[in-house]
Amino acid sequence: MKARMVNDGNGGKKFAKITDTQAARMNKETNLQYDAKSIIEAATKLAAQREAFEAEEFARSNKALYAILSNVYALFNKAVAENCIREVAKAMRAELKLRGIRVQSNTPALTCFVRFVFNSDRKRAYNYATTLMAAVNAGIAPTALSDFIELGNGVEECKKQFKMKDEVRQRNEAVRAASVDIVDALQTMQPAATVSLPNTAVTLADGAQFAFIVARSIGNGKFELLRAVPTSTKVMQSCAVKELAKDLIAAAERAKAAAKANRVKNSTQQAAASITAKTAANMTVGELEAA
Repeated sequence: MKARMVNDGNGGKKFAKITDTQAARMNKETNLQYDAKSIIEAATKLAAQREAFEAEEFARSNKALYAILSNVYALFNKAVAENCIREVAKAMRAELKLRGIRVQSNTPALTCFVRFVFNSDRKRAYNYATTLMAAVNAGIAPTALSDFIELGNGVEECKKQFKMKDEVRQRNEAVRAASVDIVDALQTMQPAATVSLPNTAVTLADGAQFAFIVARSIGNGKFELLRAVPTSTKVMQSCAVKELAKDLIAAAERAKAAAKANRVKNSTQQAAASITAKTAANMTVGELEAA
């Protein structure tokens, strides 16, 4: 048992005996309140930095924005690490209400931090918070957030990539990987033909490696070569390589489907050759007919 000063219920203080468990809980609550208060104070200072940034640097530099977002992210991590995230979110929500900003109970805690510092509308807060969520999902530390956003081509693109469906993301990653293979293959591939086009000069600009020729398709895999495009750019090359990569992936998927169909056919034929009542009961009419 311990003696501790507590409220007497009439606005005064008195000594009261409390258990060790009660004392530990009271100490924890006091520490949480202290930690939460320090984080709120730091977030308030960040909000002041944000105001200065918007007034002076907003149109000129994203670096200051990324630095503020990094600090918001660091404060959020600190609140989680010190186990006072609940108290901080509650205090921020109350302060935002005083500012006339409504934060719903289903609002993510990270979004609450963003709105507290940026005092922003829902759309802007959503964009910033989604970018931070992308960093959390990718295991990015606050100190590396600026590089993460820059490499992701900015806040808007980071948000889009994070919200993109897994199926779309996987397909895009497959195209990027196949594009590397396509470029490697083109660099060493033996030409199907070598031709000379009169009055032709081609400039390879901004890192492009390949020239482009306009051709007329006449069917049966035959083409009439018309003119060379005078300037080839990296953008043109990227578009062409992307289409070749898609075709490579489609060909691989067709080969995979054909191999699967062949395995099914072989197993069906084997089953039909030694068919039993039990086997037949588990085969479809189509499988029996194919066998």
